[in-house]
Amino acid sequence: MTMSQIGKGIPSYRFPPVTGRARWFRSPSDVIEAIDSDLEATIALVESGGTTFLSPILGRLGGIVARDGTLRSHLAIVSREFEVPCLVGTELVEVPDDGAELTLQVQDGDLGLVSLSSAGAPAATAAPPAREDVSERWWAYVRRVGDDIGVKDFDVDVSPADLEALIAEPLTDERLDDLVQHMGRAFKPEMTRRSSFTSELFPMLPYMSLSVIDDFHTYAQRVAVIDAAMPAEEIGRRLRTAPGQVSPLWIWMAGYHYLCGRECLIRTGRLRPDERTEEVRTVVDFWRRLTLAHRGDGTLDNKDAGFTNRYLPAEAVTSLSAATQRLDADAAKALKRLNATVAGYSFLYFTDSRVGIYDSGPYVQPDGRHTIVRDYLSLGPSTFDYPWARELRPPFTGLTLVLTYDPAAFSSFEINDWGTTFTEPDQLLGAVTDAAVVGHTADGQQRVLDPGEWAQLTADLSRSHLAVYQQFADMDREQRIFSATRMYTSGLRPFADVAGVTDGVDWSFSPDTLALYPDPFDDDDEAAAIFGTALVANDMPGAFSPTRTA
Repeated sequence: MTMSQIGKGIPSYRFPPVTGRARWFRSPSDVIEAIDSDLEATIALVESGGTTFLSPILGRLGGIVARDGTLRSHLAIVSREFEVPCLVGTELVEVPDDGAELTLQVQDGDLGLVSLSSAGAPAATAAPPAREDVSERWWAYVRRVGDDIGVKDFDVDVSPADLEALIAEPLTDERLDDLVQHMGRAFKPEMTRRSSFTSELFPMLPYMSLSVIDDFHTYAQRVAVIDAAMPAEEIGRRLRTAPGQVSPLWIWMAGYHYLCGRECLIRTGRLRPDERTEEVRTVVDFWRRLTLAHRGDGTLDNKDAGFTNRYLPAEAVTSLSAATQRLDADAAKALKRLNATVAGYSFLYFTDSRVGIYDSGPYVQPDGRHTIVRDYLSLGPSTFDYPWARELRPPFTGLTLVLTYDPAAFSSFEINDWGTTFTEPDQLLGAVTDAAVVGHTADGQQRVLDPGEWAQLTADLSRSHLAVYQQFADMDREQRIFSATRMYTSGLRPFADVAGVTDGVDWSFSPDTLALYPDPFDDDDEAAAIFGTALVANDMPGAFSPTRTA
């Protein structure tokens, strides 16, 4: 008897080799039919990494091979508890028929092998192309409802070829609605979890409402110009090669803020849910392709990826990690001071919002430690062309902080969809053992700063902070509202810049937006009521209305 290797997967735990007969389970009726059978010598083959499907027989099986799933999939978790040998995310070069003799074994701890016995085994057939199967499972994931904060296991293994095929798929009416509902279910709980919508300097609810409404009025036309010059997916690929190029939060906002504006108009009776569907398709599809290409793993949100975003390529992370230095007490203190200073400055620069700060990672180091790459974007004049930044002259146009720590320091770790890290216990920087500060210059160069330079950089940025603060302090209420509105409505500028069409896009406010000021959006309470009712205090499962009527 000879054995031939026909597949590789991820073992749910380290188990000794096990041999049994293959049996495909493709529907609940297959499971019910097997309930009274002796299954100790049965290797179950399934498509999905979910547990519920096999649950009536799972603990009695000799082994499991799932073509989908990860170590966080329910099937992997429960099979470990039952001590049933299991491989998830399995790639089969041949598909064994029922009755084929299979052997599952673990190699080097993290690789599982599927081997087929040639003696007395039914002939194996060539594996079908995975493309159609991946597409079906990806869209099934989009349609699935998550938990009370919108979390659901991303259980689709997306290869680079699969990713390109997903990006190329047309966004049909049905899929557009599926995607909008997925986004709404992800967004609504994030709104309920955020801290507040208050600012002593900026009338936050008026400017947030005006900005997202203006996005709805203008984004379809702006996106069409950008996408024609360079497809969204190419922009995404170019922006994922190194840190400091764009905040993934601006990518996220391109779709979500637009839909927030749509919802505010629907809730005020200025738009029907089934109106301007082609414009919605244009913007949401641009966001979808941009996001998939930039993230690179098939996920659309940090929440999809277990509250992570590891978009940077391995070589970029390796280079950044090589620049880190072990922190002594003085350096650790200087780093905390610099981080706090630039964070405060960035919030002010972006009119009391977090959109200039983004954490990506955590990236796993060879020694088991983790690294967060924290980008501070746009510290001076930039592609956003904010009037208050034009005369600023900070030492660097942006900063990247490389922060390495022992993950055992935290019982929980989350980077939410806005790129903000939350840990338990809190104070990430208190656990950082090694760090680097990288300065970005206007000509595209980067320089690693010595810890001895961090204090001076802190002082320089404090001066820039005061300069910006004075400009905002001199403004009246209306000027502050429209400065902050300008901040958010410039969100497509980084992508227009990459596509080379910044001057070909009309960046002015829509007259339809301006018609909503001062009535109703100069009134804080009325703006809060409109924004909150539209996106949170509604009777829908998510934040966004369907694009199709029943």
